[in-house]
Amino acid sequence: MPKLTIIGTGLIGTSLAMALQQAKLKDLEIVGTDSDNTSRSGANKTNAFHRVENRLSNAVRDAGIVVLATPVMAMQEVMEVIADDLAEGCVVTDVGSSKKVVLDWADQYLPRHVEFVGGHPMAGREKSGPENADGNLFRDKVYCVVPSSRASSRAVSEITNIADAIGARSYFIGVDEHDSFVAAVSHLPFLLSVALVGCTSKSPNWDDIAQLAATGYEDSSRLASGDPVMHRDICLSNPEPIVAWIDSFIKELYEVRQLLNAEPGPDRDSVHDVFEKAFVARGLWQAGAVNQAFKVHQSQLDVPSFGESVGDFFGGGLARKAIQSQKKLFGGDRDDRSGDR
Repeated sequence: MPKLTIIGTGLIGTSLAMALQQAKLKDLEIVGTDSDNTSRSGANKTNAFHRVENRLSNAVRDAGIVVLATPVMAMQEVMEVIADDLAEGCVVTDVGSSKKVVLDWADQYLPRHVEFVGGHPMAGREKSGPENADGNLFRDKVYCVVPSSRASSRAVSEITNIADAIGARSYFIGVDEHDSFVAAVSHLPFLLSVALVGCTSKSPNWDDIAQLAATGYEDSSRLASGDPVMHRDICLSNPEPIVAWIDSFIKELYEVRQLLNAEPGPDRDSVHDVFEKAFVARGLWQAGAVNQAFKVHQSQLDVPSFGESVGDFFGGGLARKAIQSQKKLFGGDRDDRSGDR
């Protein structure tokens, strides 16, 4: 029976296992493991996995696909530890929020008889742990696919098939673009949330201010309740793009400050224009008006379902069309190259 192993049984790892179970795939064993006993115990209670292993080597041995769902900064050590136990032809992937460091580690530590395809589902929530897992977490969400330089069409197809099985939408993207764009729409927001909480809670008047904090403050500060380890590792693994977007945000905020600090007072129309432009831009995004190129790309994807490909885990028979779609997105022949543009 083909075996898929998920290393890390927290929110994302356990949600992924639940989603694959909900897909009702036949003849697929889903195995979980985690270095934390509490997380393993919690994952067991969810029944998301067919079994949860205590030993990492037992979990990955003979697996056709191994998913790294640990904090990003733990992935280097995990790769080193599992390298000797990975079966020939195994496809290793991850669900981390930073890609460059992870692909570098994969190239350095994983043996040449396995293939690595970076992955990142654009889904999550501020509550962590297997007890908060949700099998519908990935439905209709973008699933970034970032193949390593030596990933074959078979390996890429297996990861796009996982995305399809859990109801997500595969999206090929270059590693540098991924890390910059995600820094803008994922990493920067939680840092702004953290900064808001820091700014207000450090005030000597916080006890009184807190009494007035309502839904606006709660909505804006929600991401500060995210897993501190996850947030720490994101910052450590993707600092340059995050700093660039922080600088951009500071510039934007400073321009508003200048408007409000103008003499003899703020200009009514200029201040209104700031909010009008943001109102329109967000409305267009919510309406999907800025996603037309993505929709065109999605219409070009033509890959088999994950259920159809499960039996090929060990046979190497998945020479599918995922890479053909990747060519359409990036141009040229890239059957065995990264999706970098």
